[in-house]
Amino acid sequence: MKGSSPFAGELPDGRRETAMEWMDTARELAEDPLVRAAAGEVVRGLRALIRRVRRGRGSVAARSEAVPAIPAGATEGTETTPMANTVDTTTGEHLAEDLLQGVGNEYMQAATRFLGAHRDGYWLRRFEEDQELAAAAGCPLIDRDGRHPSVAWSAVGRLLTLTGSPVTRSSRSEALVLEFAASLVGECPVQLRPFLQVFDDAEFTAALQALRAAREG
Repeated sequence: MKGSSPFAGELPDGRRETAMEWMDTARELAEDPLVRAAAGEVVRGLRALIRRVRRGRGSVAARSEAVPAIPAGATEGTETTPMANTVDTTTGEHLAEDLLQGVGNEYMQAATRFLGAHRDGYWLRRFEEDQELAAAAGCPLIDRDGRHPSVAWSAVGRLLTLTGSPVTRSSRSEALVLEFAASLVGECPVQLRPFLQVFDDAEFTAALQALRAAREG
């Protein structure tokens, strides 16, 4: 026989019948031995979990008590200092001007500025940093013997005529840029056809500007 509940009596007729059916089903399940056994396993599992959590809290508290507190001021002088920014922000044009201080030769000026404008000073940076190029040329590609550093164009010329030069591992366009710059100062004979075939519009325009600058000088 189905039971009744004060709570169910407060509900509308349709909902009251539904609530009564749910309560009757719950009572039937509670009387089922299999359901009781499963519920007992759940309760025992929860009790074991609670005991493990309590033991874990106790061990953490013990460890925290064993660690001595750091006195105030003991960390003075141990602050980490941010690393200095070592990124080179010098543009290729500025690098070229740095290498032209004290240089009066208009052809060298045009050639150096041409390299400074190409890919943000790609070759000028390699002259300063790439030790393989210097070793192949037999001397530094940046001459620092005078009051101001400058491109050692004679060394660049040797590098371009050297068999197995590291320059040959660069792209054809990059190699032609260097050959054109060296030709402005008389260190490299060139054929114009490869430049017309390989140079893109920007490189061709820059080459024309270098020619005008050298001619006007």
